[in-house]
Amino acid sequence: MPSEPEQTSVEDIRKFSIIQLVITAMFLGVVFWMFDGTNADYPPIWLIVFLMVAIAVGAFLSERVWLTGTPLDPADGAAHNTERALSRFASQTVRKLVYTEIPLLLAVLSCFVFDYGGWPVLIAGIPGLAVQAWETWPHLRNTSMAAAIFDSQGAESGLVESFTHR
Repeated sequence: MPSEPEQTSVEDIRKFSIIQLVITAMFLGVVFWMFDGTNADYPPIWLIVFLMVAIAVGAFLSERVWLTGTPLDPADGAAHNTERALSRFASQTVRKLVYTEIPLLLAVLSCFVFDYGGWPVLIAGIPGLAVQAWETWPHLRNTSMAAAIFDSQGAESGLVESFTHR
């Protein structure tokens, strides 16, 4: 059984989401600039569709991450369960980041493979960053969905309360 990190805080999860979004946006900006922006031919429809489908698949897989959570044991106590819930939620956030990052990396790769300048990064970057922000930020919807699984056997994870009271 994989070990869980000892201390994960609400602030750590929020900072992680913000930092990863900023780093990804900066990386896409550098790649866009490196390939001379939109100073190239517009990519064909098949490439645009491919990039949009990749983003949709990444979003679909991210939406299913919370389903992989395992319920907490009610006998462990509220404080212990809150720590475990935060740790598991952080782990889920990392998996969601990976699923939403892969389509953006495909856009970057297509800049290297095809001669369309920075268009693929621009086309996939804007919706891709929006999906990444939605999936990784610990807003009420994401925390509630994870808490529903964690609390499904009667335990009180306190996950939603941890994010709404700080």
